[in-house]
Amino acid sequence: MSSAAVLRMGALVGILVLSTAACSSTTRLSSSNMCKAAGGTYTRGTCQPGTSVVNAKQMCEAHGGTYFEGGDYCEVGAGGWKP
Repeated sequence: MSSAAVLRMGALVGILVLSTAACSSTTRLSSSNMCKAAGGTYTRGTCQPGTSVVNAKQMCEAHGGTYFEGGDYCEVGAGGWKP
């Protein structure tokens, strides 16, 4: 599975998460959950969906978010979503 396909799947998951949190100003997305939703395996800050490897920061930034390494999560602003 290519990185682009992983990011598209993650985007779909993100849209679902954001739609349920429409009243919130930001949404936190777990790096592990984003990777699993894309069909990958998450270990030590990297997502391996098939043959490609994407790190958590890249995955988060692809969703228009800010990655927080200390908490290993991605925070996406309500108006900052980039499909």
